[in-house]
Amino acid sequence: MKERQGEERELSDLEVWNRFRSGSASAFAFIYQTYFDRLYNYGCQFTRDHALVEDVLQELFMELKRRAGHLSETNKIQPYLYSAFRRKLIRYRKQQSQFKDLDEKSSFSIVANVEESIIEQELSHEKRIRLKKGVESLSERHREIIFLFFYENLSYEEIREVQGFEHIKSARNLLYKALQALRAKMISFLIFCFIWLSVVWLPHFF
Repeated sequence: MKERQGEERELSDLEVWNRFRSGSASAFAFIYQTYFDRLYNYGCQFTRDHALVEDVLQELFMELKRRAGHLSETNKIQPYLYSAFRRKLIRYRKQQSQFKDLDEKSSFSIVANVEESIIEQELSHEKRIRLKKGVESLSERHREIIFLFFYENLSYEEIREVQGFEHIKSARNLLYKALQALRAKMISFLIFCFIWLSVVWLPHFF
């Protein structure tokens, strides 16, 4: 099985997906092992109920395996899976009572993976605090597109597919608005810090 999965690594997404659709167990195992952790990390941005994320993700893969022969063709596996998982998880979120009164601010809180945590350690504590507060203050839609573009390195076309936009321009516009909002939040935070320092510290010097 490992040798067969090694073969899949040499194939394009289209070839791997078509093998999976044709009933290849090694292609399914390759897709599962390649994307499970990424999808899990993505799902954990929507909710802190990690058990729910794993349950929905397992259900997604079982459904994909069951309907393999009826799935549509794709040459980009990652956005295809992200889109399917996103729809399923949001549907569960609406159905589950614990999500009915979910505060938008508490959902899709970007959680860094191990590699990103290492990168974060290179940043100054002050910058990390400012960035974290700025991102957390954005709307869920803005936080999600920042995660997909900067953390998952998806293209505009792939983001369009994941978030269900009709045109690529919509993905570009949303990212632009998200970055503008983040910039405004960061500036507001800096102004607040300046005012706070002026009130708290400056009197001690006079």
